[in-house]
Amino acid sequence: MYIKNKVFMGSVFCIASACLWGVSGAAGQYLFHTTNVTPEWVVSIRMLLTGIFMLAFAQMKKGGMLQIWVEKRDRKEVILFALIGMLFMQYAYFAAINYSNAATATVLQYTAPIMIVVYLAFRQKKLPTAIECIAVAGCLIGTVLLATHGNPKSLSLSPSALFWGLLSAVALAFYTVYPVRLLSRYDTMLLIGWAMLIGSAAMNIVHPFWHWQGNWDATGIFCLVFIIVFGTMVPYMMFLNGVKYIGPTKSSLYASVEPLSSTIVSVLWLKVQLEFIDYIGFLFIVITVLMLSLAKPKPKNP
Repeated sequence: MYIKNKVFMGSVFCIASACLWGVSGAAGQYLFHTTNVTPEWVVSIRMLLTGIFMLAFAQMKKGGMLQIWVEKRDRKEVILFALIGMLFMQYAYFAAINYSNAATATVLQYTAPIMIVVYLAFRQKKLPTAIECIAVAGCLIGTVLLATHGNPKSLSLSPSALFWGLLSAVALAFYTVYPVRLLSRYDTMLLIGWAMLIGSAAMNIVHPFWHWQGNWDATGIFCLVFIIVFGTMVPYMMFLNGVKYIGPTKSSLYASVEPLSSTIVSVLWLKVQLEFIDYIGFLFIVITVLMLSLAKPKPKNP
């Protein structure tokens, strides 16, 4: 019974964290389209406060907050992970929301697993499996439908929205693949905390967090707090615990709730107008990613 409870709680943690990430995208859309703050400022303050919180938590939990900076190779990898993975993933996602909407930006970022499949195929010099080929094709179809509304002669998304959305997917793919060695050596919370803090330092050069901007109201302040606390700090911790209880495969499967929650909130709360073809594009992308999550690796010959 105890194990079943852990599996149940792990599933709840992963689903809840995915929902919170999806809702935080809609909160970001409200900020950009209503209060006129910029993605640069939101990312600066979000990463700074989250980084401080996670490092403090990691220090209280295990100590050794500075151990990740001892070896030269680790230092280089942490900085690359922070700037190329964490920072670009955060900023490009919010920039895509700024140029389109939360639902579209989330689904475009969700193409990252397909990019990982293509990358690994080239790196390992091995053809993808049939399931992987179908997933890549389905993802491409879904992206084209989103970008053109089914009319290849025109773009329904602005070039900026498409560029930043796909760049966020590339950054997420890098974020997923690159830090494998670091994660085998250091606590996940420690690595994410430092990556957030480094990314924040870089973004604060572009737009310091203390330079307040925008036309704030009560809803705007709530959205900002939600993004920082319930869209970053809380779901990261919940998801990490979920992975610990149920493993990465089921966790990634439950993470498919994120684009669904983002779409529902965007349509119901922000009144985003989506056409039928948009939903078809969403389905193509989400279903293909689910296929990859459910596909079991072939057993190796003894």
